[in-house]
Amino acid sequence: MYKMIFVDDEAIVREGISSCVPWDEVGFQLVGVFEHGLDALEYIKNNPVDLVLSDINMPRMSGLELSRVLGEKFPDIIIILLTGYDDFEYAQEAIRNQVREFILKPITRNELSTVLSTIRKELDLERSSRLQQDMLKAKLDQSFPLLKERFLCRLISDSVSIDKLQDRKAFFQWTDLESLYQVVILKIPSSWSELERFSLGEFLKGLVKDVDEVFFSRMEDIIFLIQESRQDRFKAYTTMLAQEAFNFASSLDKPMISIGCGEVVDGIPLLERSYQGACTAVDYSRSLGLSQVVTVEEIRNREAPSPEKLNQYTSEMMNHIKDGRARDSIKILRELIEYLETHYQTPQQLSSIFLQLYSSISLFIRDLELVSPEGILGSLNPSHFEALTTAEKAIESLILNIDEQIRQRRKGVLLSRIDRAKSIIQERFIDKDFSLNDICLELYLSTSQFSLLFKEGTDMTFVEYLTFVRMEEAKQLLWSSDLKSYEIAEQVGFSDPRYFSIIFKKHTGMTAMEYRRTRTQ
Repeated sequence: MYKMIFVDDEAIVREGISSCVPWDEVGFQLVGVFEHGLDALEYIKNNPVDLVLSDINMPRMSGLELSRVLGEKFPDIIIILLTGYDDFEYAQEAIRNQVREFILKPITRNELSTVLSTIRKELDLERSSRLQQDMLKAKLDQSFPLLKERFLCRLISDSVSIDKLQDRKAFFQWTDLESLYQVVILKIPSSWSELERFSLGEFLKGLVKDVDEVFFSRMEDIIFLIQESRQDRFKAYTTMLAQEAFNFASSLDKPMISIGCGEVVDGIPLLERSYQGACTAVDYSRSLGLSQVVTVEEIRNREAPSPEKLNQYTSEMMNHIKDGRARDSIKILRELIEYLETHYQTPQQLSSIFLQLYSSISLFIRDLELVSPEGILGSLNPSHFEALTTAEKAIESLILNIDEQIRQRRKGVLLSRIDRAKSIIQERFIDKDFSLNDICLELYLSTSQFSLLFKEGTDMTFVEYLTFVRMEEAKQLLWSSDLKSYEIAEQVGFSDPRYFSIIFKKHTGMTAMEYRRTRTQ
């Protein structure tokens, strides 16, 4: 319901109109009836009113005077004036006072109801439009920070037309010193939470000068748009901001951020060049895992890695892996990392370098039928490398994994051959002429190879193990038979009974007969 008042100096008119119109049906609530304009104006000052229905000719303050005051102080109030034919010359002045309707007396109930219904519809439309505008403004206010970020992102990427720039500056309240500019990018690791990213951004906003901007890019990097009047002021300022950002990251015990600075430029059209330089610098810093500010000027003077040198490192590393020299392979890996740290390469080029190493190791694994590349190399995909240090740890872990697999395989082969050697010795120990050469011929090994493997697997030499088997058999015969010592010596492979007695006493600490008597004790 809209609120309205009625003003007329004639009591009969006031009473007649007040009682004859179905106010609820036409959408209005008659909240006040007054004799002249002064009383009506006093009420309006303290109460909300949407519509004023007033006569023109009244004592103390006429309807025209009231409409003039309302037009100046309460322009949202709708005014309808009632007048007789004699007052028609006032119509022109009423129009100047923004009077909505000018109704001639006498007026019937239906005529007034029709006018009020029309006004109500207009008010409904105005209210709806006003609510719509209020909602849009509220949404705009809510979205303003995001819209400003988009504007700044477009500004540094040269997507804002010059003819629209001044209007955008004013709308987003961006102060442009029209002097020197620099773009600085702070790249945050993906492991940071949204709250941590937001907290760092708000922290940095509290550090910059009023004319500088801190905002997030579409890639969720933090970007500084810095302005200065002198070029020599940029370095100390960016160093201070970077140190504060590093300290903030350290306090969270999170992976370190990377910071890259573009070149200083002297015009908004050149901001894109500064931005691209900052992208290059921050990618380089992230690739090397640096915890310091990197400027695009510093890396432009660095040479690219030599393909021949990279191939040499890869070849040497693979040779060491194949030879089972894991430590030497890891040493070459460290040299490769140090070499890459002193040369310039983009993250894409760095990925290509590790893809070559990835492929070489993958082929080696397949050739040796070790654990499949998917099982070992899945986490080493070059697209997953965030920094050289990460790559180094991953490759080192892989080298050690492969080395352990090879060791286990060699150990299996060794144990298999040792078991075969033990079986042969068990079968032939009674042969007086059985020798090291005989067993090596059966195993297709040289005497040196067999001696090394057998010693590694049993901690005994061939002769020591053969003697051990013969002595164990001799002890069993002494307890289980009545054979003489010289007969037992012959049955366990000794041609000289006296030599057998010497070896037996050395092995057991007693003579053969003394050992036989222990059975009855």
